[in-house]
Amino acid sequence: MKITSIQQRRALMKMILGAPMLPLGATGIAAAFNSKSLFAAQSDAYKSAEFIPMDAPSLSNPEAMATTSVGSLLEITSQNNLKKTYKLAYEPFFITGDMVPDGNGGKVLAGGYVDIHNRPIMDTSVIGKERQFFSDCPDGMSLLKLTKSNVKGVSGNTVFAVVQFEYTNSNQNGEKM
Repeated sequence: MKITSIQQRRALMKMILGAPMLPLGATGIAAAFNSKSLFAAQSDAYKSAEFIPMDAPSLSNPEAMATTSVGSLLEITSQNNLKKTYKLAYEPFFITGDMVPDGNGGKVLAGGYVDIHNRPIMDTSVIGKERQFFSDCPDGMSLLKLTKSNVKGVSGNTVFAVVQFEYTNSNQNGEKM
């Protein structure tokens, strides 16, 4: 049976989605999906994947502890034992305060606060720069794979990012909230 490029990509995606939540950058994953050299000699799918971790930042470099960095690698071995290593990267899906798709063809403020009636809670602390309050403290994120998703416009292998937001430190005028 000949394995197609689409089948290789699907197999790699299954492997990646089965792994624990990692800061996989789109650049590194795209490189893996589009790699021709790894599978060029044979049309077999991958045989194994190994996550090569990075050392956690320490007090010997406190600046590194206050930033997001990735030094991890992903090594893919093909059925014919060719190995290719990919540098992983961190790329955010979005930043709080960004306008993101709302699933209905419109946009919504990422981390935006709304009242009980789903109306935006506004920061009016600076005249002429009124805007919706939004969280400056995302607390965590999970990727959830739903086998039977029932979301309009979404089909196929569905994976959703669910983000928990905490609070806002201050308003636009710098007053503590």
